[in-house]
Amino acid sequence: MSSDSKRKDITIRGINSDLYDRAAEVARRTGKTIGDVINESLKLFLDLTEGLRTSLQPIVNGARQAGKVIETSLSSLAPVMITGLNELEVSKEDLEQFGKRVIFSDIKRLYFTDDVDSDTLEKYVAMIRDCEEVRVPKGISKLLVLSKCRDIGKLIKE
Repeated sequence: MSSDSKRKDITIRGINSDLYDRAAEVARRTGKTIGDVINESLKLFLDLTEGLRTSLQPIVNGARQAGKVIETSLSSLAPVMITGLNELEVSKEDLEQFGKRVIFSDIKRLYFTDDVDSDTLEKYVAMIRDCEEVRVPKGISKLLVLSKCRDIGKLIKE
């Protein structure tokens, strides 16, 4: 089928008059019809958008996957709140099995068992706040514990 047989008259509303005038000027300078210039413009536009879509699609897919990985990573970094208890005893095994950082809040008596060491406390305890009494093993630095504490009544090393 020839390109002449694919032509038809079309009225398009909403064309920007400045763009149309510029296209008409290009048509006059190049000896083409305004239809030829518009057809070439539409072909170029379609080639560009299709080319961009196909060349950018792997990038878009990669960005989506990266976003999911980042979201998963960030959610695993966000501490979990343990709150509103009279008494709680926490062991190294408890913290390791849970596998997430924890904020202990509003617990009257919070006890860390003797197997909890500085590395475990640093890795899994994000914050201790609004607790009346916090007991930690002797081997843990008081300053390390206090750096994680906000508004506690008493810190006891056993």
